[in-house]
Amino acid sequence: METLKQKALDYTLGILPKDESLLFEAMLEENDEARHSLTEAQEDCARIGLSAQPKSLGKEVKQRILENCQPSLNFDPFLESKPIQNLRTTFSRTTDRYNGGGGCVTLRNINDARLQDEINRLYNDLINLSPLVAGDSDAAAGDMASLHSMLKGIPSFSQSIDSLLTNPISKDKEGDGAQSVYRSLLSSMPSLSFFSDRLNGKSYSMGDVRRLFYLCRDQLKIMRASFDDIDPNRLVEDEKLRLHSAGLLQTKWWGAEHAYFSAQGKVRCGHFFDGPVTERCVEFAEYDANMYCLANLLSPRSSNGEFHMELIKDAVPNCILAIARAETTKGRHDELDQIVNGIKSKSTSLQNDHILWELIEESMLRAHQHSTLSELKNASLFGCHRLENSSYLWFAWPAIENSQGGAVA
Repeated sequence: METLKQKALDYTLGILPKDESLLFEAMLEENDEARHSLTEAQEDCARIGLSAQPKSLGKEVKQRILENCQPSLNFDPFLESKPIQNLRTTFSRTTDRYNGGGGCVTLRNINDARLQDEINRLYNDLINLSPLVAGDSDAAAGDMASLHSMLKGIPSFSQSIDSLLTNPISKDKEGDGAQSVYRSLLSSMPSLSFFSDRLNGKSYSMGDVRRLFYLCRDQLKIMRASFDDIDPNRLVEDEKLRLHSAGLLQTKWWGAEHAYFSAQGKVRCGHFFDGPVTERCVEFAEYDANMYCLANLLSPRSSNGEFHMELIKDAVPNCILAIARAETTKGRHDELDQIVNGIKSKSTSLQNDHILWELIEESMLRAHQHSTLSELKNASLFGCHRLENSSYLWFAWPAIENSQGGAVA
C-alpha cells in the first residue's frame, strides 16, 4: 500500500517515469486503492501549493504538460462541410435511445464447430492473459517471466486470426452471425495480436504492457457483446446501466500506438468533450468496436504515420460525432471512398476493409433504428470526406439526454 501511495504521489508531482505513469493509469481503471491514493496525493499537493513559494518546473514535468496541452486539431472546416451541414438538417433523436446489445448472437448456433471452438479458446486465453498485463501485474513492474510463459504456451493470436479468416465465415442457424464473428476478429483483435507478438519477442517497451491491457479489456467486452453464450455471468454485469465517459476513450487513445495487422500508426487526440458517451458496457463495447474500425481503415493509409481521433458533442444537436482524420494521398483517399460507397474491388487485400465498414453500417442501423442504409447515407450519419490533403471518416451516435459525468469501464 505504501508503494502505491508513493507511485500516486510521484505521478501527481510528474516525476514518475513515463512508462510507469502509463501503467499507473492502467491500474486506475480497476483498482479502488489506486484511485483513492491518487485522490489523497492530489489533495496533499493542492494544500502544499497554497503555501509554497513558486518554483520553476523540472524538465520532465514541463514535457509532460506540453504533451497534454498540445493544441487540438481544428475541426471547424470539417464541421462546416456539406455532409455535416446535411447531418444537422436531417438528424432527429429517436424516441427510445439505443443502448447496445442488438448485435449479439448465440455462438453455439453458428454452423462451423471449429469456428465455435476457436472463438471460445481465444476468449479463454484472453481471460487468462488479462491479469498478467493489469496495472498491478508483475509485467507492469518489469518482470515479464509470467507473461512470456503464458504467451509462449498458447497459439499466436495473429496466427489464429489468419487461420479463421482464410475461409468465409459461416452463418448461424437463425440468421447471419458473420457480423459478430468479424467484429470479434477485425476490430481490436489485430492490434491486440500485434502487441502480444511484440511482447513475446525482444523489442518491446513497458508501454506495450499498458496498451495490451486496454486491448484485452476491450476485446473481451466486444466478444461478450457479440455472443450471448460466451460468458453469460460477465455479460449480466455488462448489461447493467452504467454510464461510460468520453474520458475513458481519451485515456486509451491519447498518444497510443495502433496497429492493423502489420501497419502501425501513432494516434493523436483532441481534448474530447466532457461527459457520457454510452449507458451500458454492451453499448460501450459496440462503440469501441466502431472506433477501432475507423482506426483500422485510416491508419494504414496515413501519409505520415499519424492519424487523429476526436469525439465532438453538440456540433450537431443531440448526437456525438466520432471522427478519424489523417493526411492521405489522393489515391489512398479514393480507395477509402470506394470502400465507404460499397464499390467492390477485385483486390482481395481490400476484402477485410469492406467488412470493417459494413460493421459500422450495421451498427448505425441499430443505433438510429432506420430500416435502410440509404436513409442513413442520405442523412450523412456516417461517411468519408476529403478536405485539402486529408481524409475524414466519421459516424454519429445518439447523445445521452440530460446526463452528467461518467463511469469506469
